[in-house]
Amino acid sequence: MANTNNGGEGKTLVATYPILFRAHLYKVGEKLPTNDTTMLNAWLEAGSAKWVDDVEPEKEAPAPKAKPAAAEAGLPGCNVVGAESDGENLIGKVPKTSRRKKV
Repeated sequence: MANTNNGGEGKTLVATYPILFRAHLYKVGEKLPTNDTTMLNAWLEAGSAKWVDDVEPEKEAPAPKAKPAAAEAGLPGCNVVGAESDGENLIGKVPKTSRRKKV
């Protein structure tokens, strides 16, 4: 039988393989519950989980924002409605007005 003792405080049981337990899929690296000793022993014996030292979680970097790779849609021409306000002369393009800006 595997050693269920986590060596005191400062250790966490982490999944080394995806584990489905009580209708929840624990991904690799996720913290596992330790209240069920039968499953805890099974995970450790199978190598599906391991004890790791607690460390501060790293802050995730903000997701990169996409930049448009092409010109905006529309045909060149004289746009009567939006030409005065924003200086863009594209036919078929919704004009950029203050009411349409995202907050």
